[in-house]
Amino acid sequence: MRENFVFRHFFDGLAIGGALTECALACWLAGTPPAALHVVALAVLTIVNRRATRRLECESATGLLSGRGSEIVLAVAFTATVSVAVLAAMAGGWAALRLLGALSAEAGVHTGIASEDFFGRAFRSLAMAATGATAVAMAYGYTRGYRRLVVTRLAVPLANLPPPLAGLRLVHLSDLHLGPLADRQALRGAFERVASLAPDLVCVTGDLIDSPAADLDSWMPELAGLSAPLGVFAILGNHDRHVGAERVARAVERWTRWRLLRDEVATVEVGGERLHLLGLEDRRAEEAAAMLPGLLARVPAGETAVLLAHRPSVFPAAAAAGVRLLLAGHTHGGQLAVPGASRLNVARLLVTRFDAGCFVRDGALLHVSRGLGTSGQRVRVGVPREITLVTLVPLAAQAA
Repeated sequence: MRENFVFRHFFDGLAIGGALTECALACWLAGTPPAALHVVALAVLTIVNRRATRRLECESATGLLSGRGSEIVLAVAFTATVSVAVLAAMAGGWAALRLLGALSAEAGVHTGIASEDFFGRAFRSLAMAATGATAVAMAYGYTRGYRRLVVTRLAVPLANLPPPLAGLRLVHLSDLHLGPLADRQALRGAFERVASLAPDLVCVTGDLIDSPAADLDSWMPELAGLSAPLGVFAILGNHDRHVGAERVARAVERWTRWRLLRDEVATVEVGGERLHLLGLEDRRAEEAAAMLPGLLARVPAGETAVLLAHRPSVFPAAAAAGVRLLLAGHTHGGQLAVPGASRLNVARLLVTRFDAGCFVRDGALLHVSRGLGTSGQRVRVGVPREITLVTLVPLAAQAA
C-alpha cells in the first residue's frame, strides 16, 4: 500500500518538496521575504518543478522543460532538499551538544539559552560550509558520479562444492532501471566491462525497468548485448512489478535470450555436476519467507544452489532455511552516501541495514549489489555503480 502510494505520487512529492526546500534554503541564506512574495515564490517553484517532472513521465516529452532544462530544474530542487536535510541534521546535533555543554566554556546545561546563542555565527559558518560541500558533491553526482563504475571481486566458499563447479565465475548485476533516467552509453559500457571479465554466467536481480514511461521497444534490445556461455538469468523487482510484470516478462522474452525466473529453478550443468539458480518473485519479506520452502524443495539434497531475490530483507529467512548464497539488489547502496563513508547512506538510514556489500548470517552469505542504474534522480554520490564477479570456491580451499 505505502509503496503504491509513493509510486503514484512520487513526482508530486518531488515538485512540492523541492519547492518547499528551495524556499527554505533561500530564506536561510538571504532572509525571510514578505509573506506574499513567499507564497508566490512557492507556487511558481512548485509549478516549474512539476512541469519539469514531465520529462520523467514520458520519454518523448516535448516543450520548454523537456530536455536539459528539466534536468537542471530538478537537480536544483533535489539538491536543495538534500541540503536542507543536511542542515536539519547539523542543527539537531549542534543543539544536542550545546545542551550537553560540549560547546560551552562553562559546565552545565543551560535550558534558557536563546536560539541566537544556539545557532549563532559559529554554527552559521559551519552550516554554510556544509551546504557548499553538499552542493559540490551533488553537482559531481549529477554530472559524473552516476556514471562511475567499479568491479567488486568475491571468492565465495561453499561447503560440498563439486570439483567441476570450483572456480565457476558468476557476474552479479542489479537495478538497471531502464527508462527516462537511464544512460544508454553507460549501460553499454557496463555490458562491455562484463564481457571483458569472461563470466560463465550472469545473474540480474531485478528492476530491469524504472517506470511505465520507459519505451521498452527502444530499451530492451540493449539487453541482448549481455550474454554468457551458461546463460543470463534474471528476476523482476518492485519497479518491474509497478510497470507490469507480464509486460516486462514479454519484452524480455521477445528481445533477449535471458531466462527469467519467476518463483522458478533453473539448472545448469558443468562437468556432469549441477548448479541450481532459484529465482524468487519480488514480494515483501514475510511473503517471500513463506515461498522459500517450496522453492528449496525443488533442489535435490546436497546440490549447490544460489538464490536470487530482489529485496535483501529476505536474507534472515533464507539463511534459516539453509540457503548458502543469496544475491540481491533493490537498495542502490543508498544512491547518496557521505563520500568516503559509504555506510552512511540513505538506504541504511531509512530502509535496511542490508544496504550494500556482503553480510554473513548462520553460515549464509548475502551480497547486495549497488546496481547499474538510478531511480528518482540520475545522481550518485559516494556509491558508484557496481559489477560483482563472484567466484565459487570449496570451503576447505578457502580455509587453507
